[in-house]
Amino acid sequence: MKYKSLLVFSVLLAAIAVSCSKENASGNLPTGIDIEVGENSALFILNQGAWPGGSTLDLKNLSSGAFSANWFAAANPDVTQGLGNTGNDMAVIGGRLWALMNGSNQIAIINPSTGKLEKVLDVDSPRYIIKKGNYAYVTSYGAAVNGSVYGVKGKVYRIDPATYETKTVEVGYQPDGITALGEKLYVANSGGYQTEHENTLSVIDMASFSVIGNIELPVENLNRLFSANGKLWVTTYDCYNEDWSAVITPASLGSVTPEGEYEAIEGVTVGMQALSKDKLYNISYAGMQVVDTATGTVSAIELKGAQIGYPYGIAVHPVNGDIYISDANFTGDSQVVCFGADGSFKWSQTTGLGSGPLLVY
Repeated sequence: MKYKSLLVFSVLLAAIAVSCSKENASGNLPTGIDIEVGENSALFILNQGAWPGGSTLDLKNLSSGAFSANWFAAANPDVTQGLGNTGNDMAVIGGRLWALMNGSNQIAIINPSTGKLEKVLDVDSPRYIIKKGNYAYVTSYGAAVNGSVYGVKGKVYRIDPATYETKTVEVGYQPDGITALGEKLYVANSGGYQTEHENTLSVIDMASFSVIGNIELPVENLNRLFSANGKLWVTTYDCYNEDWSAVITPASLGSVTPEGEYEAIEGVTVGMQALSKDKLYNISYAGMQVVDTATGTVSAIELKGAQIGYPYGIAVHPVNGDIYISDANFTGDSQVVCFGADGSFKWSQTTGLGSGPLLVY
């Protein structure tokens, strides 16, 4: 049976969204905010925005509560093209903030204290990024373009953050999540542009930076990938029928051993995830579930005091356990809502168009 996958490509969402700009509201700072870099006092908010040139980067100081809307633009008035299109992921590597701009085929390297753009790397359709050892690793759809170019495999970029020297290795079709376990990298191949979706994890030896095998799973259309307690934790996308009128296979979550033994995790409505202290947090329209990666047990956290309409990003504070959730709007301002570790409401912040990835630093 042929079916389609709902890859959450905000290029498509943004194309139909109403283009608008966000001005700094009263009380917000028009320029950069002083933060204690590396002290878990900054929340970076990547807004995917409208197409073209619509992505923006906001900053909230978690110590003082101060907020700077469109912080990147304020810090870079001479960067006329802005941050780029379709921000997909962020990481701090080598003391710099790396923002992956999927639609622009670029990675923006930003000083996290000043917001200044320091370098732009050309990377084909970057998706997700991790740091392991001396390198940054980035998944890439390569030259594949939804609706026009299909039979092109993806790749993983290995980037030296000191020199920006780059190497690539070919993996499966439309790779998304990436993680490290031991001395190997694991890559979740979606095949979301293909008639037949992927069901494999590519295994890369980090020493030689070469693919040394594939793990076949009983699920397909793979999405996010994490590692904790000696296992891999993989999600899938929903799979739809030909006319997008019905879900054929709902999104799922499962654990995988390095030997390829798969176990489905029941009781999770898959949405957006964040891993913190060996607990995998999942937020969806059905609420918040937390998976204990030591036992595989699932528990719920009742979010009190605020409703989340369209959860599109999540982060967890590594010290106090606060939970930050992007409630995205693609026709107007979004919100980022903060809950305590027990689910109690703490604050909400009006943000930009299509708020998605969040990063505590």
